[in-house]
Amino acid sequence: MISVLIAEDMHLVRGAMAALLSVEHDIKVVEEVGHGDDVVPSCLRARPDVALLDIGLPGTDGLSAACELSRVLPSCKAVMLTGLATPAALRRA
Repeated sequence: MISVLIAEDMHLVRGAMAALLSVEHDIKVVEEVGHGDDVVPSCLRARPDVALLDIGLPGTDGLSAACELSRVLPSCKAVMLTGLATPAALRRA
């Protein structure tokens, strides 16, 4: 079973991703957050295998959250999500 945390500030998008992932028999959404400051504490609590992180989160952005997450919980892999694929953001990711 793959455990997943979803970090997306748009409630409707976050809910849709959670619903779609939850129908997969080998994926379990263990946490959902809408603010970047909640990513690392929620990951430390829930210990997901994967964190789906929106780059444009309010507070701590998704890229900064991914950097901190790799430092404090290296077993959790980050997958970056964005609708704003600027060259600078892609290089940083």
